[in-house]
Amino acid sequence: MPLCNSLLRVHCITADPDTADMDIEHARNVEREVEELRKAYKEGGKDACRRLLERKRDEWKDTPLNVAVIGNSGVGKSSFINAIRRMTADDKGAAEVGVTETTKKIKSYSHPKNPMLTFWDLPGVGTDRFPKETYLSDIGFERFDFFLLITADRFTENDTWLGKEIRKKNRKYFFVRTKIGVDISNNKASHPKSHKDEAVVTKILEFTKAILRINRCGDVPVFLIDNYELMKFDFQQLEKSLVKDFPKLKRAALVMSLQATSKEMIQLKVAELRSRMWKVAAFCAAVATANMFRLSIVFDIDLVVNESMMYYVQLGLDEESLRSYATLTSTEYNDLKAVVTSQLGMTVASVNGIQDLVMSLASGDPLNPYPKTAGDISILAIPLIGNFIAAPITCYSGTMNMLEEVLDKMEKTAIAVVDFPAEYAL
Repeated sequence: MPLCNSLLRVHCITADPDTADMDIEHARNVEREVEELRKAYKEGGKDACRRLLERKRDEWKDTPLNVAVIGNSGVGKSSFINAIRRMTADDKGAAEVGVTETTKKIKSYSHPKNPMLTFWDLPGVGTDRFPKETYLSDIGFERFDFFLLITADRFTENDTWLGKEIRKKNRKYFFVRTKIGVDISNNKASHPKSHKDEAVVTKILEFTKAILRINRCGDVPVFLIDNYELMKFDFQQLEKSLVKDFPKLKRAALVMSLQATSKEMIQLKVAELRSRMWKVAAFCAAVATANMFRLSIVFDIDLVVNESMMYYVQLGLDEESLRSYATLTSTEYNDLKAVVTSQLGMTVASVNGIQDLVMSLASGDPLNPYPKTAGDISILAIPLIGNFIAAPITCYSGTMNMLEEVLDKMEKTAIAVVDFPAEYAL
């Protein structure tokens, strides 16, 4: 299978060794992908081939993800669900938040970026409707992929019981202690002369871990958060750890759904985006293989621009994401937009703007010696080397290289955006 072996060699050269699977099985996957796309091209042309690619690229959107937010009444489960979805209680579709018990029945809330990611606001244990004896069956325990055990103020018997029951069933969970901001404020009011924020947080963490050890749950990750101060304490670390500990088959869908508001989340997203580049490159190779002409697409400008737009949104560089991050960090939206403009050289966040960026990067690419005009980039005359295999290899490597450049540029820009609020405050 010369195409398989050739694509493997190219993939090993162009891919990031830290994220790419470079064994022969991966090369066979590439070959199968090219063949499937080539068949679609022959049956329905380039549009059919592109639709197949987009369907494959967006498979993560069809993966159901169910996260149980579980714990006693009044500990902040509803406000946590709003926080992780980057919403407030006033937003349409937000979880109801109040000073009284607001969760009296099981409620589900979809993530605004991915309707298949659902957070379940579960009633507290031991109520008339949800007695401890039948609680797990009443909530439908088995349907959940992950559990977040929420508590506040103090550890209760129900918290201990829930943790043990989740462990008995060999399921993963995190222990999340909320309202840390309130604890700090109360301590400061009580001890105005001796109060230190760090000391309060350390004391709460040590006490929580000690209780978990006593109950033989010392290895359960603990996160101290405040649902109204997401840039403080452990909220960002919680999101990162949730991705890493989520069931492997569903991890990609989760990381693509969450918002990039930290360096760690940006890195997780970049790794995921990079791992699927070869599917886009396979499209270009499939078109070249199906055509069998003495013309080869070095890379398809429309395809690369479309993929780059997804990178742009996933890394939080679009207007909606920037405005959300500006609100989160009490920063001016126009200042964040200026960071993106200066980094990418784009004055308009549109398809045309992304295309200008791609063209600019292509024209400065020393690995691509071919003409760099808009007309020449889409289709270039490349001599056949031995047989038609040279064509798909050329466009596969060209597409991989171009996408790598775009993603690297946008990653640096996204990091500059998340760093800006702290630097601006200095």
